[in-house]
Amino acid sequence: MLSFCPFKNGDKLLNLLQQNDHAISIEGLQEALQLSRRSILYLIKKVNHALSEQGIPIIQNKKGQGYYLEEQGKNALRSYEQEPVVCNVLTHPQEMRIPLKDLHLDDRNRLLDYMLITEPGISLQDFMDIFQVARNTVLQELRRLEVYNKKASFQVRVTPRGRIIEGSELAKRRWIIENFAAILHLLEKYYTLSYSPDLPALLQSYEDLVGSSLTDDAHHFMMYFLTWYDQRLVNGDRVSLTQTTWSEEEDRIRDWAEAFLARHDINDTDECQYLCRLMRQQAVTSVSQKDALYDSLHHFADHLASRFASLSGLDITQEQKVLVDRLTVHLISAYHRLQNGIRYHNPMLSKIKQDYQSLFYLTKTAVKSQEYLWHADFSDDEIALIATYFGGAVVQQTEELQQRQILVVCSSGIGTSQFLLLQLRSRYPQVHFTGPLSTAECLQFPLDDVGLVITTTSRQYFQNIPCPVLSISPLPTTQEWEELHNRLAELDFPIDTGLRENVREIVAIISDYAKIEDMNGLLRGLNDYFYRKNHQMKIRSRQSQSDSLLKYVTYCSGEIPAAAKHAKPAWQNAIQYACQPLLQGHFIVQSYIDRIIALLARYGDYMVLGKGVLLAHAKTKDGVLASSAALTLFEKPITMQSGKEIRCIICLAPQNQNDHLDFLALLLQKLNDTEWCKTLFTRNSQQELESFIWATVDANANQ
Repeated sequence: MLSFCPFKNGDKLLNLLQQNDHAISIEGLQEALQLSRRSILYLIKKVNHALSEQGIPIIQNKKGQGYYLEEQGKNALRSYEQEPVVCNVLTHPQEMRIPLKDLHLDDRNRLLDYMLITEPGISLQDFMDIFQVARNTVLQELRRLEVYNKKASFQVRVTPRGRIIEGSELAKRRWIIENFAAILHLLEKYYTLSYSPDLPALLQSYEDLVGSSLTDDAHHFMMYFLTWYDQRLVNGDRVSLTQTTWSEEEDRIRDWAEAFLARHDINDTDECQYLCRLMRQQAVTSVSQKDALYDSLHHFADHLASRFASLSGLDITQEQKVLVDRLTVHLISAYHRLQNGIRYHNPMLSKIKQDYQSLFYLTKTAVKSQEYLWHADFSDDEIALIATYFGGAVVQQTEELQQRQILVVCSSGIGTSQFLLLQLRSRYPQVHFTGPLSTAECLQFPLDDVGLVITTTSRQYFQNIPCPVLSISPLPTTQEWEELHNRLAELDFPIDTGLRENVREIVAIISDYAKIEDMNGLLRGLNDYFYRKNHQMKIRSRQSQSDSLLKYVTYCSGEIPAAAKHAKPAWQNAIQYACQPLLQGHFIVQSYIDRIIALLARYGDYMVLGKGVLLAHAKTKDGVLASSAALTLFEKPITMQSGKEIRCIICLAPQNQNDHLDFLALLLQKLNDTEWCKTLFTRNSQQELESFIWATVDANANQ
């Protein structure tokens, strides 16, 4: 890490440019440094002045591409690189020295809690030394911490030996586990952290015992968390558990946990069980010893995949076995987190909700319909991670494979890498991405037809492989997407084929009128310009009523009209009535309605979404002429064959596997909104219902 600039953010900017081989756009710098455009330009001016004073080449700006450092400048700055400091700040946070001005508010609060839990009795002077600030600033930060901790099960108290956190040991450890990944990420920016020297061998013995390998991220996490835990044990802090029944999985690793504690001459049943539960919460790449829990979760995953397929109308039959096997491996760690009240913080949550709204709400509905089997409540963070598995299966259906492939290596386990794959395949549908692979699997992979390796781990592991390697994060920044796009263009992968043809035509025209000294540079610059223009100017047009998948909205007052009645149960007549507008509008044929009724008669009320709504649907081949949907609200409840009552039937008729997903996501999102449902069921006329539904559709189209 560089130590060159005496002012804020200067070294961050130089480090960013030093580590990249390509120019970074102003938007990429804004995202990476969390600064405004004006602040970035002012910062570059200050940094360039400081570089000039030392005789170092300044930051350059390549028009249409961004800012970069020349090789001469990079080489000169290497003399300002600081040697990494190996230290034990994880267990002795009083030794930290981190300028407060470098930290965001959440990081400040998180770090303060971590310090007070880890090393209670920290004085104001200690805080002043750690953060290099005045006494009043520390007091102000501690007041903010009180607000931050209002929902926590512990509180800060002042004692003669400094400030401490009061609360149960279990609550403190739960907070540490939930926030430890963020703490690690923060501290590793400033320090090379030390760990207990015997932990690698202990973790290896654990993996041998259970017959499973921890993901790279889980291994990294446990290496440092167990170092923290070791110090906790040495300090004499002990946990007390209320439930001490040993599960089959915990009992299997009991001897290993006892041996771990024996290193500190500890023989404590509660601590032993706590350690067993902790280890079972960690993500693994595979499971070789299949037990009763695995079988139960495999059954759950199979039901979940079937429910997702039923809701979405997607055919995932070919991928289902692999999908269910991978999902089961993930669910093992999720199961133990939920059973032990550990909240998972998913860094991809907001991006998945925003960019893959349909996928998220379909997954949420599928999960919520099955979670009663676990007697647990899946959070949105957990659901978003499950969504990545379904997303990977869905995208894989339409992937056109090319001869050369790109390997995707992820340290965070299958779920995170599936999301990265989903993003990559969505942006570059003509490129063959293979994965997810662990670092070890990649190093053993035959590389004859591999054109690039994309990894979320450090490039140092791949120094000896004969193909290019690009390191990006699971949630790539604007700058990282640009760098990836440039690299794919350089390696001649099939990206934006039509756009590249246009670029070549433009270059041909330019060459007729001017001499081009750097043909490759011009091609790269134009490709980069059009790529950023395409990805920054996506405008979603307002959806008119005629463009919407929803074609008809009907309010049925009183009894179902006689014309729709036959010698059938009332619920069958209701479905016939609800689908009738699509039939009369020539969007479907009668066989489609007959198939819906037959499916419900055979398999029960599985199409009931809850809250009095039934989603009537079958397969396209059963009689769909054009993609469409119709919504009918009944004044009087309709009793299904199971005794469930419904008041709303939505007939969904998709002509392909994708065109209905946005509408379905909107529907599921609204059904999760209690106020929206209440308003729906209080509409009592055709006009009121139409106004309400079309307003909902139009509001969504304008977002």
